[in-house]
Amino acid sequence: MSLDLPEGHPLKTLYQENKEIMKDAEMLNLYAKTLATTKDERMREEILGVLEEIVSSLRMVGFTHYNREEMLIFPYIERRGLTVIATVLWTKHDEIRAMIKQLAELLRKREEMPWEEFVEKFKAKAGEVAFALSDMVFRENNIFYPTLKALLSEGEWKAIKMQEDEIGYYKVKPPEWDPGEDVKPLHPWEINPELNVEQLLTLPKEVQQALRGQPLEFDKTQLKREEDIDLGTGYLNIEELKAIFEALPVDVTFIDKDDRVRFFSPGERIFTRTPSVLGRPVQLCHPPKSVYVVNKILKAFKEGRKKEATFWLRLREKYVYIKYVPLFNEKGEYIGTLEMTMDIAPYKKIEGEKRLLDWRDEGHHHHHH
Repeated sequence: MSLDLPEGHPLKTLYQENKEIMKDAEMLNLYAKTLATTKDERMREEILGVLEEIVSSLRMVGFTHYNREEMLIFPYIERRGLTVIATVLWTKHDEIRAMIKQLAELLRKREEMPWEEFVEKFKAKAGEVAFALSDMVFRENNIFYPTLKALLSEGEWKAIKMQEDEIGYYKVKPPEWDPGEDVKPLHPWEINPELNVEQLLTLPKEVQQALRGQPLEFDKTQLKREEDIDLGTGYLNIEELKAIFEALPVDVTFIDKDDRVRFFSPGERIFTRTPSVLGRPVQLCHPPKSVYVVNKILKAFKEGRKKEATFWLRLREKYVYIKYVPLFNEKGEYIGTLEMTMDIAPYKKIEGEKRLLDWRDEGHHHHHH
């Protein structure tokens, strides 16, 4: 159990959040039942107020607790071949997220139906949500977390801890925790994914049964390849880097700290750039009458007085947006300026939503009408 885990340990935090989730699920159920039996108008309003708070609270479970598991923890068990566990949990997380969202909608639309109908619907739905949430807590506490405890090393937890704050927590504020200076944070791609017999035997019974008879396919791909450049947030080779710049919907030009043009992206070009401009002082790339403005912007950048300069203009059917930003190295020294140009005309037309699940592969089934 979580008792022997130090405060601030990511697994301890998950257990603590589950306590909160459990409390809120029970409150939700209780207040929904009370609402159904309350005849008094004023009481009803008060209970509805409390329910609104509980429901909007519970919406955060998906953005914090579940999100941290999906983004930070699942990769570690997937690398070890336990993809099934991750997929099952993620599917359930999404079902719960959807249920809570529907519950919130129902609360919002309560005026649009007779009270009796609303209350019946709400009580049923709230009961389902409360059950789904506590069922998930049970699965996590009894199966998922013991699995993590058996498999993940201090270094892996340290890496998880370093990224947690970015996503946030459900109603808990964990203190700092560090397994020690000598423990190196381990990212999923850096671990040895093979499970030894001892580890397999410490797994919860349910997990052992699920794995029985199927060979564990762990993920042995090496992240960093021979010719890769370490970009801090990932690794790319030159070929990929070039292709990425070519695919970006912006065109980019880089001027170094001595104001010379060193690079422009291929692909999307709004203002033509030819290799002949490489090495040219940026001042000479502009009409003489505007050079003084260019110099003023660069001076403001170098002195740290301005963080950006933006312009927009119409060019025939294009609506061109231009943004200059100064670039600095880790010591905070000026290393150059980036010019980004894009045609925002197509973006200005966008309305409504088109989501991932709305995507259709038009090529494959031709509908003949």
